Amino acid sequence: MGVEKTNIVLLIGRPGSGKGTQAKLLAEKLGWIRLSSGDLIKEIRDGNEPFSPRVREMYDKGRLLPNWFADYLLESGLLELDSHVGVICEGFGRTESQARHLCDIIDWLGRDLKVINLEVSEDEVRRRMLLRGKTEDRPDSNADEKITERLNLFTEETGPALEFFRGCGRVVDIDGEQTPEEVALAIENTLKKS
Repeated sequence: MGVEKTNIVLLIGRPGSGKGTQAKLLAEKLGWIRLSSGDLIKEIRDGNEPFSPRVREMYDKGRLLPNWFADYLLESGLLELDSHVGVICEGFGRTESQARHLCDIIDWLGRDLKVINLEVSEDEVRRRMLLRGKTEDRPDSNADEKITERLNLFTEETGPALEFFRGCGRVVDIDGEQTPEEVALAIENTLKKS
């Protein structure tokens, strides 16, 4: 299976592992659509939807939104696209139930999924997130206790999702501590070989 067969790529990894950066680079390189739960949630957070205040409250505390909310965002995004359009997903499949739901949708659509796990140490993601909190004015990354909470959530919630994907044979681990360009090249090479 090469890039021509894999038409949905899910980027997963600890907060601050570079998923957003890699999603942008990969989408640009391949000409694929990028679906980012973070971007969609930020739009809602900053908007005037009836539920924007609730989203804003949870987002600013660094908490995950309910599984059904992320499922809704993903379903809406995928069902609106033609089946030949390649998609880079980032920020979905954060819990085992979301991972199962995502696989059900993709299998039903007859599409193929590859999960790229960006491996970055906790120390490195702390450094990156504190920097991001300052330079990007990110309320979810501006204090060590919020970062600790997000890392704990990753271990508790996303760890089982990653193992589910791994059990399905869909995961490729990539060293996320390389330069962004090196990580992008490693992902591209993985997609060509897989």
